[in-house]
Amino acid sequence: MKNETTLTTNINYDIDSAYLPRVNFGQKFEPKGNYILHGAGQVPTSGLWISFDHYIAALGDASIKPCINLGYASPHRDISAWTAVMKTEFDRYADDYILLQVGVHLNGGEWTETPYYEQIADGKMDEQVIALIDNLKSFGRPVYVRPGFEFNGEWNKYTDADIYKRAFIRFCDLVAERGADNIAIVWCYNPDALEKNYLKYYPGDQYVDWWAIDIFRIGSIESWNTLKFLEDAEAHKKPVMLSEVTPYTYDVTLDEGWDEWFVRYFDFVRNHPVIKATCYINWKWTDYPQWSNWGDARLEESTLIKANYRLELSDPIYLHAGSKAEITALLYGWEEPVPTE
Repeated sequence: MKNETTLTTNINYDIDSAYLPRVNFGQKFEPKGNYILHGAGQVPTSGLWISFDHYIAALGDASIKPCINLGYASPHRDISAWTAVMKTEFDRYADDYILLQVGVHLNGGEWTETPYYEQIADGKMDEQVIALIDNLKSFGRPVYVRPGFEFNGEWNKYTDADIYKRAFIRFCDLVAERGADNIAIVWCYNPDALEKNYLKYYPGDQYVDWWAIDIFRIGSIESWNTLKFLEDAEAHKKPVMLSEVTPYTYDVTLDEGWDEWFVRYFDFVRNHPVIKATCYINWKWTDYPQWSNWGDARLEESTLIKANYRLELSDPIYLHAGSKAEITALLYGWEEPVPTE
């Protein structure tokens, strides 16, 4: 967001990886060299890391814990209690420096009848947005924020692209005004949505650190619009985050979908060097009426898929949890926050 970057010399390309070497753009909190950030989630409104804990247990290997956890927040809700619980959860992983990825609603939630992104665009919700930003700033560690994520999804009702861009820019301006230097801004697209013209929603390179795309349906893994999105991201010199990943409709607990979904997904990541972060949603979707046909993505309840997945994540291209010094040394643009009284 609002930082001019230049193409940085590639490093760490001597690792023995089955993946194509990654590109390097030097964008904020992009991993340096030949790495893909390994993330998982998602955190419910309680702030408890239940699915994250289960995901780590499923991997069964302390050396391949994810270095990113995935959660959500909304300006119209007071997230101070959520923040307090999240900090307690971070403390449980004190030996592992975990980064945070947060999808921020610019509306009342999915399929809401009262979207408020225009109010944000007009500065009428500055107080609420500032409160959210200050909470995220208080974590004092890198936070990847997706304002108005899945901007093109009809379920979000961001029907006016110009208003969306103004809301996005207002959010970014407030991040800068609050000195929240631990926030990297991520612009997030959903290839499954009816609206395919993502660029009409683009606020401009000066406001965006990462591009992101969410991968659910098999058909979207290598669809024309997904591939064009990756091509355009590289043209704009932006690393891509797969910010939400789940095997849509498959029941992983029955070991469904390895050949049909996971193999295609990992091939997709392997063959596209612009992808530099992934976040798997380890979730029982069928527990929620609005996602009752999404399947069950919990790795801890599988056998074959869990073993295959663990093997894939052992490729040295994936950057896993480590010490604070180890992780922050591998991120472009990280500076230790100055303590405030």
